Amino acid sequence: MIKIDFRVLLKCYPGEVLFYAVGVIVGIALLTVSPALGGVVAGIAIVAGFMNVYTWKGHFAAGALMPAVVVNPDKNLIAVLADMNAQGGKPYLMLKIAKRPIKGATGAPFKKGSKLATVTTFHNTNLVDKKRWTDINPIVVNCATGNRKTIKRALNAIDEEEWDDLMRAVKKMKQPMKPGIYPV
Repeated sequence: MIKIDFRVLLKCYPGEVLFYAVGVIVGIALLTVSPALGGVVAGIAIVAGFMNVYTWKGHFAAGALMPAVVVNPDKNLIAVLADMNAQGGKPYLMLKIAKRPIKGATGAPFKKGSKLATVTTFHNTNLVDKKRWTDINPIVVNCATGNRKTIKRALNAIDEEEWDDLMRAVKKMKQPMKPGIYPV
């Protein structure tokens, strides 16, 4: 499991704090007009902020370690190859091109082709078909920790075969790549 350094996380995702901080500030400002309403708004923002911290922790505790490659550093695009078959059996490979804030990540700037480790969670928004995942959420390890040994250990834990499969899938993609999820 990767221990999250929230200072590093906030460099990549500053909006995560800004959103809740604005809620607290609005709540405090409302205290002068309506103490009850201001207290409720500030309280909700604080509780939601703490819940968000646990969501991040849960992501890194339960997610799968998966390889990623930078496909467009100027647009912060990475590629992650995932088996979307939720029940095992024959693989159903999809390539996710995701925009991630890698410019604020540990070790940045990254070049096209730079290898990154991600912790990825799988999601299914299709209530009828539970055989396949419909999306993934890869978070770059470099956005969760500044510890270079931890980052290197995560990169080394990914099998060479997984890197090769990812690189083959990326080479098959139409250029220029755009965010989305594509069958391989």
